[in-house]
Amino acid sequence: MEPITFKQCFKGAWRDGFNALRNRPLLCLTVAVVLLVTSALSVSLKQLALNASQDGEPAIFRLRLALMSFGVVLANIVAFSVLAIHVARYTILGPDAARQRHWYGRDLWRYLWTSIQIFIGVAVVWFIGALCAAFALRSAGHGTSYAALGTFFVLLMCALLFVVIRISLIFPQIAAGRSKRWRAAWQDSHGHFWVMFGTTIATILPLIVAGVLMTILFGVVLHFMPAATTVVLGTLVLQTVLSIAWVAVSIGVSAWLYQRFADRLLTLDDAPDDV
Repeated sequence: MEPITFKQCFKGAWRDGFNALRNRPLLCLTVAVVLLVTSALSVSLKQLALNASQDGEPAIFRLRLALMSFGVVLANIVAFSVLAIHVARYTILGPDAARQRHWYGRDLWRYLWTSIQIFIGVAVVWFIGALCAAFALRSAGHGTSYAALGTFFVLLMCALLFVVIRISLIFPQIAAGRSKRWRAAWQDSHGHFWVMFGTTIATILPLIVAGVLMTILFGVVLHFMPAATTVVLGTLVLQTVLSIAWVAVSIGVSAWLYQRFADRLLTLDDAPDDV
């Protein structure tokens, strides 16, 4: 654990995030192309699915579209993970180590597997929580109480956000090639939730604002020129650029928070991975 201030985290995340993109330009350009292509494919597949439902196409055709959409999502996840690992390595290990390590291999699969575990865990808790809430309200005679359901889901979302933030130190730990230890990540973040949450939001806030403004601008342009190919392509390119910048800065701040709070995690380099 190092005595790092909010200012250092903020400036370091932006500096190291974009320096990491310049550190391996071919890798980052390849990821950008993959994201651009998958974004275009997503738009096309959504339109095809809409047309298929309206025209009454056979179920097998719609199943193929669904499988293709799933493949596009997987490609996106892998591309984001590759870039995230590189940015974290650059910030934690330095430019030389980040440049020399392969973008594929054990660390990538561990990173993807951890992401899947967290996603499944959140989905299961959300599903069980929804069932329990619906059953409890129906038993109490308030089956149509949307206010109560809304309040419950807001509280559940806050609880899940708390857990995800608390264990988020495990991602830079994995990206750096170190041991995956859930308990150590939970212990190192103890008492630091608000600092981690606030620092992350404050650091990526400029990107959020820029993204919202550009989305509104392109939405207005598309409203008046919906068939303009140049406008559609420009929207996809902008979305890709913002996505790359978002990964660079958000992973950068995550790596800086890791350097600030990681303590027990650093003592377990040679320990076997948790499940």
